[in-house]
Amino acid sequence: MVRRMGQTAFERIAARVRDVGAPVVLGLDPRPDRMPPSFRDGVDGVRRFHSRLLELIGDLVVAVKPQIAFFEAFGEDGLRAWADTCALVKERDLVVIGDVKRGDIGSTAEAYAKVHFRWADILTVHPLLGDDSIEPFLRPCRDEGKGIFLLCATSNPGWSRFQAIEDRDGVPLWARIAEAIEEWNASCPSHAGYGPVGAVVGATHPEILARVRELAPSAWLLLPGVGAQGATIEEVLSACDTNGLGALVPVSRGIASCFDPEDPDWETKVRQGAEALVAAARKPVDAHRSED
Repeated sequence: MVRRMGQTAFERIAARVRDVGAPVVLGLDPRPDRMPPSFRDGVDGVRRFHSRLLELIGDLVVAVKPQIAFFEAFGEDGLRAWADTCALVKERDLVVIGDVKRGDIGSTAEAYAKVHFRWADILTVHPLLGDDSIEPFLRPCRDEGKGIFLLCATSNPGWSRFQAIEDRDGVPLWARIAEAIEEWNASCPSHAGYGPVGAVVGATHPEILARVRELAPSAWLLLPGVGAQGATIEEVLSACDTNGLGALVPVSRGIASCFDPEDPDWETKVRQGAEALVAAARKPVDAHRSED
C-alpha cells in the first residue's frame, strides 16, 4: 500500500493541525433522528448528509472519526455507507480515524487490522489482551504509515471500575497502558517526536491526562469528552506541545448535530458551531506557543 504523498497518517494530521491552527476532529455518529428531514431516507440520506457536512466544514477539521456502530445499526447497507463515508473523507485528503474499538489475538486480530485499515488510516483498539493482540495492528503502522489509538482512560462514567484498578505496586491500569504505548512506539518510526501508537484519554480527567502525557511523551492523545460530556477545549489542550501538536479533540454532537433537525438554517448552525470550536481551540494553543 502506497502512503499518500509519502506521509504517515499522523504526519498528515500534524500538517493539517499547522494549517488549520486547531486540532478539532469531526465525529460522525449517524442517527436519522438528529438529521434534517431531507436526509432521513436511510443509508442514502446518511451518505448525502456526510457529504454535505464535509462541504460545509471540511476546511476546519484535521481528521474525521466515523463511529462504526452507528453504521452497523443499518445492517449490511450500513457497512457500505461506512465505506462510502471513509471514501468521501479521503477524497478531501483528510485522515480517517476509524472508531471501531477492536481487540483480539492471532489471526482474528490480523483479520480486524486487514479489513478496517482497508478504509481507515488510524483505528481505535482495545489493548487488554496484551502484546500479541497489538502486534497485528503495529505491522501496518511500521510498514504502511497507519496509526492506532489504544483505550487508556476513557471518558464514560464507569471507566474507573477496571481502568483505575491498581496493581501490587500501586500503579493503575491506565498508567500501565500508557507505559506500554511508549514501549510500542519505541519499535516504530516516529515524526516530530511522536510514534504511530496513541492513547484515548477522556478530557474529563485533566489530572490523568497530564500524567499520561508524562508517561507516554511519544503518543498522540485522542481526548473525547469535550462538549456534551462537560469538558472544555481550553482545559485539555495543555497536552499539546508548543507547536500545537500531540493532542486531538473529537467533537460529534457539538458539530454534526448542534442544531434543531427541523431548523431550515441548520447549515449555518453547523458552520458557526465548527468555527466557534476552532476559535476556542486556537486560543490555548497560541498561548502555549507564546510561553515557549
